Amino acid sequence: MKKISLVLLFMLIFTSCYGKPSIERTSVIAGIGHDIDKDKTLSSSFEFIVFKSQNVVDKSVVTTKGKSIFEMFNKRLLITKRRHLPGTVRTLLISEERGKFGISDIIDAFLRDQERNLNTTVAVSKQRTEEILKLNAKDSNTMAEEIEDLIKSSYEANFTQRDTNIKDFFNMYYQEGRHIMLPYIEKYKDTVKLSGIAVFKKDKLIFTIPEEDTKYINLLRNEKAQGYLTFFDENSKSIDLFCNSRRNVKVDINDNKITYNIYLLIYSSVKEANIDDAQELTKDKLIELEEKYSNELTKQLQEIADKYQNKYGTDIFDVQKYAVAKLGRDKIDFIEENFINSNIKISAKIKILSPGRIIR
Repeated sequence: MKKISLVLLFMLIFTSCYGKPSIERTSVIAGIGHDIDKDKTLSSSFEFIVFKSQNVVDKSVVTTKGKSIFEMFNKRLLITKRRHLPGTVRTLLISEERGKFGISDIIDAFLRDQERNLNTTVAVSKQRTEEILKLNAKDSNTMAEEIEDLIKSSYEANFTQRDTNIKDFFNMYYQEGRHIMLPYIEKYKDTVKLSGIAVFKKDKLIFTIPEEDTKYINLLRNEKAQGYLTFFDENSKSIDLFCNSRRNVKVDINDNKITYNIYLLIYSSVKEANIDDAQELTKDKLIELEEKYSNELTKQLQEIADKYQNKYGTDIFDVQKYAVAKLGRDKIDFIEENFINSNIKISAKIKILSPGRIIR
């Protein structure tokens, strides 16, 4: 038994790296960006980490052009002269113009290729992805990591969506009654920031939701989310609430007219109360504020829902899937065609669980 153990140890030590490239000949792809040129030529940018020696790591971005995803990928291999490690992509970035052109080839490539990382974060950029990936990362080794961290850290603000990876991307694309909605970023000074939501119809980007409306669309769309809400009184005094939202959707059908009832239950705590010293946040006062803020938020959300439904006629609230579940998959065309004429009713209820720590 002892002899067998020694033989196995010898094999592990001296043969485990046989046939493998040295670390200096290896590159790790951290991010991939997809653009399109004015002449409709496809363009892909690859951001990768290069190991120059044991303790020296560098970053590089290579851009290639072609007629297909893997034609461009093949050209990248010829340029870098290094072997890439599969499944390392942290962020898949799609430029706004590429999104408008169509992304069915990108979807197919990530679905078909088994070496693709299904936990890769997906986002849309206002500028060309080549320009974004070539920025110098501030808090990470690569811009791909920086973008991924930016999106994931935003979960605790603005009620941001959590369905941002490749698996969620596939679900939104293939499930009946759903549309792809992705984080929308843009260059900000010498880094990037989240500035909205990119909305697709099938595989084409049709419009973007601006930053000022994103918080409210997220509230209406996401099942569970976190964020801050600020309410003002007639004297411009404000109260800031940190909120955890829960969503429930009920679908009613009457005379071939669909009604989507969106119920929001929001548990909150007071984080800042810029109010008069004489105004105590007693239990009765909190109940009064709950009713007041619930009515204000319901009105605001209803206006947002009506605006986007009438302007675009596209379900950005992720509610059509409930109609499909109730009516059946064979009614999907009826559901989508009649969305612009359907009723969307919003009801928001705010519960203030804590006034926060009070020192007077």
